[in-house]
Amino acid sequence: MHDIAVPVSVLVRDIKNAVEGAFSFVAVTGELTNLSKAYSGHIYFTLKEGDAQIKCAFFKNQQKMNRTELKEDSQFIVYGRVSVYEPRSEISLIVNLIIPYGEGIEALKLKALKEKLKNEGVFDERHKKELPRFPHTIGVVTSKGGAAIHDIITISRKRFPPAEIVLAPATVQGKGADVSIVKAIERLSKLEEIDVIIVGRGGGLKEDMDPFNSEAVAYAVIKCDKPVVSAVGHETDSTILDLAASCSVSTPSAAAELIFPDKNEIMGSIEKISDQAKTIMENILGKMMMHLDNLVLSIKSPDRIIKENLHYCEKLMMKGEKYISEIFFHNFEKLSKLEANLEKNDPLLPMNKGFALIKQNGKTIPRLVDFENKEPFSITFIDGKTEIGKKGSN
Repeated sequence: MHDIAVPVSVLVRDIKNAVEGAFSFVAVTGELTNLSKAYSGHIYFTLKEGDAQIKCAFFKNQQKMNRTELKEDSQFIVYGRVSVYEPRSEISLIVNLIIPYGEGIEALKLKALKEKLKNEGVFDERHKKELPRFPHTIGVVTSKGGAAIHDIITISRKRFPPAEIVLAPATVQGKGADVSIVKAIERLSKLEEIDVIIVGRGGGLKEDMDPFNSEAVAYAVIKCDKPVVSAVGHETDSTILDLAASCSVSTPSAAAELIFPDKNEIMGSIEKISDQAKTIMENILGKMMMHLDNLVLSIKSPDRIIKENLHYCEKLMMKGEKYISEIFFHNFEKLSKLEANLEKNDPLLPMNKGFALIKQNGKTIPRLVDFENKEPFSITFIDGKTEIGKKGSN
């Protein structure tokens, strides 16, 4: 009996080898409980389902790739390897990866890709471009003959008939669809007349969104010099196209509603502006009429102007007469004085008393000493003149 007995350590080691050999790498679903984080950074918790449970260890060096927030009483899928802790003969799960329940590897890859693109600045606001208010030519990337292009055309004709639509056909689901979408975006980007680009499709399954979760599509969108509107019909989390585009809406119809202005609203705005302009012009005209009325009222009648001017002329004439009288009187006095002086100094005045004026050789002879007996001379009386000593004279 003693020969077949083995030490506990041997038994436990055999169990460990058997268990770990049978269950190398497993994926287990369950509810996370008893969550705790050690000072070392290791995380420990229990994963249970019904009455069954298993302890789990999530070591620090394995947490770097994990993007999932761990919450108590939430369902998760835990990837790892089964291990037996020999000191307590305890089976546990050494965790490599944790994702929310229902989220598989592809979803995890998508999360990682979104995080990568976000860190690279692909989703930054600096790449967003403003949508034109009145677009003339719209490029559409979608499947030819699909419901998406039909809906866009219908809404454009209803809302904004002048708009033109250029379709760049692309495969929007299945293998290679992302490459087809990228090429279509690049073709439209080269057309100068394109104002905005719609990229999308109608509703579909979650798997149908894969082409719009492409890194290549994201970079094609931010390199495009036109604003891109994402219009992928889905109810799941945002696609990479949604995050990279200048604007994101739920369906192609919603994109058309967003891009195309409503002609009725435009006409209403024009009428409103017209009414405002009319009101402004009426106010300006009213002010001008009031100003004109004030000017008319301020203008004097012709009769009044004539009377005022006549009165002014009469005043001027009176002033003129007064100045003339004063000048005349002043000059009259001066003239009187001049006349008196002239009369006083009149050379003929003494002749009235019997005096005569004697001239010889053109000179007046005032004294006898100046008179030359042998030379002719003239005698001027008040009533005439006589020449003496001249030939032919008396």
